[in-house]
Amino acid sequence: MAGEKVVSSKTIYKGRIINLRVDTVEEPDGKPATREIVEHGDCIAVVPIDREGNILMVKQYRHATGRELLEIPAGGVEPGEDIEMAVRREMSEETGFSPATVQRIGGFYSSPGFCTEYLHLFIATDLEPNRLEAEDTASIELIKIKPEALEDLISSETICDAKSIAGICTYLRMQA
Repeated sequence: MAGEKVVSSKTIYKGRIINLRVDTVEEPDGKPATREIVEHGDCIAVVPIDREGNILMVKQYRHATGRELLEIPAGGVEPGEDIEMAVRREMSEETGFSPATVQRIGGFYSSPGFCTEYLHLFIATDLEPNRLEAEDTASIELIKIKPEALEDLISSETICDAKSIAGICTYLRMQA
């Protein structure tokens, strides 16, 4: 299948976390179309497993949704940062634990219809206490979830963000 040819591209907003651009493209059949693209860098998402087999999740308020969400730890990869180091940094900042073992289990685009963000998915084990203070993590609450409760939490929409569902489902599939 042929892709679309970019005819023109204009950045209309540059922010701290995202940029927004508008592309004019030519579709494979020759018709013109407009694409609004949110540019966001790579991120990591982590399924942390403690020594008792619990999944560590974070509960935090998300302004865009207007509510608290229960999520797996995640965050952006800083420019030039090694992806595995980003996992270790985010784990320390959000959970207060540092993993001895980090394993990549996949990756995915968060919303490819309009966003460039790609999430690298990891499992983190052999966790040791190691709090790294970060400016935006003061309101995060750490929650330990037994693996057998995860499917019900997804079905009830208690866990309702895509990265957490993808990470948990990948982890559970690996355990089957």
